Amino acid sequence: MTLARTLLNKVAGVASSSTAQAIQSLTSLIVLMLAAKLLGLEALGLISTLYGALILAAAIISGFVGDSLTVLDRHDPHVRAGLRFWLSLLALSLGAIGALLCWAGTDLGLLGAVLYGLAVVAYVAEELVRRSYMVILSFGKLIVVDLVVLGTTSMVLLGFGVFSTLTLEAFFLAVLAGQCAGTAFGWLRLPNSEKTPAHRPAQIRAVARFGIWRSALQGLRPTQLTVMRVLVTALIGLAAAGALEAARLYAAPAMLLVTGTCAYLFASLARDRDAGPWRQLKNTDSVVLKLLLATAGCAAIGLVLLPWGGPLLTGIRPSGLAVTGWLAYASAVAASTPYGLLAAVHENARPVFAIRFMDSILSVVLIASVLVFTSDYRLVPWAAAAGALAGGLAMRRWLQKSVAVHLPRQGQPAGRFAQQR
Repeated sequence: MTLARTLLNKVAGVASSSTAQAIQSLTSLIVLMLAAKLLGLEALGLISTLYGALILAAAIISGFVGDSLTVLDRHDPHVRAGLRFWLSLLALSLGAIGALLCWAGTDLGLLGAVLYGLAVVAYVAEELVRRSYMVILSFGKLIVVDLVVLGTTSMVLLGFGVFSTLTLEAFFLAVLAGQCAGTAFGWLRLPNSEKTPAHRPAQIRAVARFGIWRSALQGLRPTQLTVMRVLVTALIGLAAAGALEAARLYAAPAMLLVTGTCAYLFASLARDRDAGPWRQLKNTDSVVLKLLLATAGCAAIGLVLLPWGGPLLTGIRPSGLAVTGWLAYASAVAASTPYGLLAAVHENARPVFAIRFMDSILSVVLIASVLVFTSDYRLVPWAAAAGALAGGLAMRRWLQKSVAVHLPRQGQPAGRFAQQR
């Protein structure tokens, strides 16, 4: 394969991955945008908090099961049994916890709480189907799955808007319907090779040994954002939380670019472990540089279009300071996430978790300090960006110093599950 063809394939893969992430996030954007326009900023503050908790649940299971699916031998029927065991246990547990917290901590009734809990389970199941497509780098088919989710969610919301009244319960039902449709459609279209039968004894401990650290790691950033929303709501109010969410929604394309690229990068690194960590580290440096440049381009375009695009997308004109802060946060994530993915591919999730945990704590402390001393929600994303950037610098420094010790040298096996899959 020529260099030009290899480069074209990588560009197409990143573009497809980013498109899939964009469609997935567009579904969330439609839900939150309609909530902002039809139910007001306070309702947006509440639904964004609940939606953030839903994404947190998906991140936890995506790290525990999805990352294990990517790195471990998913074709081993005993490993497959372990993956399904943890998926069932965690999905049902988090769905029940979400329903209870929603019922006890909000003004929603029992119906709304139950719908929210079911939406959590469905969202998690659909996310694992998505990960199955990412593992085999089949992002074109993943786009179709995400379009099914988007179309179903939009049609349910449209139906409520035309024939009934849009309420928070209606939004949860739309999310539930969309995720169920995407799960069923995506599973049916998966290649038979990705539907390996599961056999006992299940490799429960093998999956847990790797998955628990990836789960904790994947949950850090959504947890941080959820805590941020809770702090803004508690210290300033739901209206401020809604305004902050509107700014985040407007800056979302930059974060979509980062998450889409990282989704492709993780699967690509897992498939190419035989290239050796030294070469992969160099390639990761190149990816980070390109991501930072691309994010800067998104920021420039977004700020120029803010007076027109802000009201169009969110119904209000978001604060320029808050939007710029979210763009800075996207850049900080771009500077740190690829290095964590490289370490995870070589089964070094524990030290990465330690670094990310410390930068998350730093971010929460900075956010709380900003809110207490200034009461200005617009500075919150800047505080989060400072913490994430500190974590990214620490991560790169750790890899540079420790790669010879923690990662195998080129030509040696890349961990306990090194076989090419």
